[in-house]
Amino acid sequence: MLVRALILCCLVLIGATVPAAAGSWPRAEGEAFLSVSATQDINGAQDDPLAGVYFEYGLRHNITVSGAVTYDFSTQQATEYELTARWHFPENDQPLRKALSLTLAGPLDDPRIEPAVHLGRGFSTPLGSGWADLALYASLSTEGRETEYGGYGVIGLKPHDRLMTMLGVDVMMTPDQTFVKAIPSVAWQLREGRHLTAQFTKGFLDAEDSEFGLGLWLQF
Repeated sequence: MLVRALILCCLVLIGATVPAAAGSWPRAEGEAFLSVSATQDINGAQDDPLAGVYFEYGLRHNITVSGAVTYDFSTQQATEYELTARWHFPENDQPLRKALSLTLAGPLDDPRIEPAVHLGRGFSTPLGSGWADLALYASLSTEGRETEYGGYGVIGLKPHDRLMTMLGVDVMMTPDQTFVKAIPSVAWQLREGRHLTAQFTKGFLDAEDSEFGLGLWLQF
């Protein structure tokens, strides 16, 4: 347990939990974002932590590209990957942000193509500015396996110039099961372009797993 804790603490020095911007908002042209995450199962089902690297780049004012890799220390190999391109609709002075994305994802033995639609909107509250973001997708297997459907929604609030609080809900549906996860998280700005993050994931229904993650957001 001590070894796992030390690994987690080392990873957090270069880590991150979730992307700094929601999918409906484009990354500014020429701007890059990098994160490396460390997540530990706290139910005892998984002895070693997972590490995740995420990179995002604003290719054009309305096109954002990103990539992600998950590394499992228990098997000492990469287990998941994602390559994504997002196209953002022109704003036209509308408060509702819209985007379409296409992702190549999966483990190597079951590559998947995932089209998605993204909707987002910012708002103001007495506690500070906030935002809501929703992604709906289909996951199509290139190996002829079952199609999966899912969605991820997050609502965020910035009650302080250096603090962001977020609550995400992740839903995935297969022909046999439905998985639901609640993901509260916080991000604290250490300095410009650097945020320390903490995240808790709680599964419901048939997958009642719990995970804790720490990390950093690096924007440049």
